[in-house]
Amino acid sequence: MFERFGASVITAALHSGFSGPTTTEPLKTLYEQSPYRIAAAAWLTEQYDRAERRETWSITMEASITVFVAFELVMSILNFMSHKLW
Repeated sequence: MFERFGASVITAALHSGFSGPTTTEPLKTLYEQSPYRIAAAAWLTEQYDRAERRETWSITMEASITVFVAFELVMSILNFMSHKLW
């Protein structure tokens, strides 16, 4: 159920008191029953941790690429200067 609705809807259901329609309402069940609330909170924590790891990895990759490009630039400048001196 959590994957189907997504993190934003589950967060809204947990914090806003969504009561849902009077027929089959999985979000109303989520809001009213404590075991589902605990599971939803754990799932949301997992989702946000996953997003944070993805962001951290992306920043690490960007920093690595920047270092490699800077190194290549320094090597190119040194190569250019050594050929110009001879």
